Amino acid sequence: MTTEQPVYLLYLLTIGRDKELVLRVHSTPPTLEDIAAWMHDATVRPLTVSRFGDEETSILMINFGHVVGARLAPYSESRTGSF
Repeated sequence: MTTEQPVYLLYLLTIGRDKELVLRVHSTPPTLEDIAAWMHDATVRPLTVSRFGDEETSILMINFGHVVGARLAPYSESRTGSF
């Protein structure tokens, strides 16, 4: 799809998991208010993501109704994703 660098990291803690899922996201970052609304409304959102060490991107559908915690961080090479 694209070979651009990730823009930010999205850390998601989901129901039944004890570790965060870390996504390298290639689109404009949502606001914390956006994420809170998605969680509240159980919204399913597409995100353009890539795996660590792979420049190829894909679309990942996230059901924010299963997310119990989320945080954003700027992307840097020193941080890795878990996807």
